[in-house]
Amino acid sequence: MADRLLLPESRERELPRWVQIPIGLVLTFLTLLCGFAALVFLFTPTKKSPVLPIVVGLILLLGCFWVLEKCFRLLTGRRNQGGLMSPNALRVVSLFLLVLPIAGLFTGYYRKMGAVAIFQAVMYFFGFLGLRALARKREANGVSNERPKE
Repeated sequence: MADRLLLPESRERELPRWVQIPIGLVLTFLTLLCGFAALVFLFTPTKKSPVLPIVVGLILLLGCFWVLEKCFRLLTGRRNQGGLMSPNALRVVSLFLLVLPIAGLFTGYYRKMGAVAIFQAVMYFFGFLGLRALARKREANGVSNERPKE
């Protein structure tokens, strides 16, 4: 009985289907566009470093495939318990949000862009904290990182 009372509070609100489908379509189109750009980047030969475009292109394509899987779930309405991403996936994405401002220190991005770069770094840091908090919340609610058995 107590579990039934706590369940509505612990669940996150979902977007209605009429919002999920257009978001899925737009995101699918943008992801396919980025995937095409990654393919062009993958097959464009360079003389200075022939391995680097292949490695970067493959990493970008893997990211595009991952986003396309999320788009497929948005469009079909298939649900994962607790949302589109598991707590571990949220932690990985949050780590990338933390790495971006740190990489900006070594590339001279902050000197070049000034206040805009500092604002971006602060927003990336808040995104990192928010995604970590969401992962903790989902883990506390019992969302597992494994696929549900059907």
